[in-house]
Amino acid sequence: MKTSAPFIRTGSLLTVILLVSACSSVQIPGFGNRDTSESAPVETAKVTEPPLITSLDWTPNYTQPIRYLEAQLREQTDNRAMGQTITNIAYLYDAQLYVLFHEFLDYLPDTARIREIDEQNGWLDTRQEAVSEAFNRNGGGDAGSYHAADMFIAQTRQRMSLIEQRLAGVKIQ
Repeated sequence: MKTSAPFIRTGSLLTVILLVSACSSVQIPGFGNRDTSESAPVETAKVTEPPLITSLDWTPNYTQPIRYLEAQLREQTDNRAMGQTITNIAYLYDAQLYVLFHEFLDYLPDTARIREIDEQNGWLDTRQEAVSEAFNRNGGGDAGSYHAADMFIAQTRQRMSLIEQRLAGVKIQ
């Protein structure tokens, strides 16, 4: 039995090598040769259809919790509690922007998605700089945190407005 083990391993190895070599001509999207010679298939015009996600009748509702927290914020007097509340509002707006941005991306072709993601990443850096500047301008601490979160919300709402405009321009009803 000890002498058959090397033969089994060798046979298994040969089987794997044969399977791998048989698959060497399989094209994996995004890898391999980008041969654009005349033998390449001609791409036919594609019918643009709404993304599959639009068939869902489901959208998260951020408005109610944001309005509730904003009302709570107006009633608070403790700086630390106000900072926590406005930070939670900022998180909700950020989540809302995230969902909106992904919906927008769903309607775009790949090249436009790449461009929009690059722009969004640049905007995220710009927002972080504005938030840091607001924090420092207001002396840090609880007051700085409050103003930083307020700046975060203002920047995010402005970006949401822009994305909503762009989405309206590409959305298929």
